[in-house]
Amino acid sequence: MGANTDGMLILRGRMCGQIDMLADNLLILSSAQLAARVDDIRATASDQGMAVVAELAAGLEKALAGSLSLMFAAPFLTAMRDATRCEQADPNISQAFLASINQRLYG
Repeated sequence: MGANTDGMLILRGRMCGQIDMLADNLLILSSAQLAARVDDIRATASDQGMAVVAELAAGLEKALAGSLSLMFAAPFLTAMRDATRCEQADPNISQAFLASINQRLYG
């Protein structure tokens, strides 16, 4: 593996760890804390060309701004974690993840 590939694997691993930490602490984080941490993930994902993760994080940020409950964040976090494995920035992939979130939330 090249240095670039190794670096991306490390970045993805760190991002998964950050997302897992958020998911594990949903009950103790305030919405402001969650939004700030999601924004950090979104910015990193955007800077690193991980468009699907960045789009999902932006969607979660938007949802946090309009909701009183943090529990709906769990499907977003699951999708964001899954999206860390995506190597393509195809808009259809983002739409598929968003459809999955919608299905989990509303059945």
